[in-house]
Amino acid sequence: MPPYPDLTSCGIHSMRFSFHVSGGLEDIDEFWEKRGLDRSKERLLFKGYSRSDTAHTVYLGWTRSHDTCCDVFLGIEARQTAQVWPRRSLKVHRLRDKDFREFIAFVRQKEVPLGIRARYTYPSPGPLAVRRTSPRVLLKSMSVEVRDAERKALTLTFERYADQWFITLEPAGRFPFPDSSDFFAAPFETGCGLASSIITEQPK
Repeated sequence: MPPYPDLTSCGIHSMRFSFHVSGGLEDIDEFWEKRGLDRSKERLLFKGYSRSDTAHTVYLGWTRSHDTCCDVFLGIEARQTAQVWPRRSLKVHRLRDKDFREFIAFVRQKEVPLGIRARYTYPSPGPLAVRRTSPRVLLKSMSVEVRDAERKALTLTFERYADQWFITLEPAGRFPFPDSSDFFAAPFETGCGLASSIITEQPK
């Protein structure tokens, strides 16, 4: 697998992907048990890496959705592992590159009927509506639905953490499971394209 991407190279704070695997829970648990993960523990793996002097964290997790099916989530954040997954031991939850590459190939053989949902988060000056609120009202989040003709094309969510605003873009459509061994290549390219299209206005 090629090196994990540098999110900061095009202004991405984080990107997260989720998908449903039909009848895959036991098989996925068994896959990771063979690699030393105890299924009685939290179904979560992660590792840290650095790009452009910025700490990044890549992670993978899965949970039972119903019966024998499961939901898988994975992503990358431009933050240290201790910030993304506090109070977790890297020794217990370590994600190894080889295992991750084999896992992607393993899931590619499974049924992922609904495709992959993507969420991209970027630093933002905040929504214009911040200007219009009362001094006694603290706006912490706001969502906007962008429509293309009669269909929802994109959901934009502004969220405030401490003094920092972020904007999350969630395309309405889903993309198929990638054929490439590099799971993040095409989604990262999409995220960079979305970054260049974001137009925000600095609130006063």
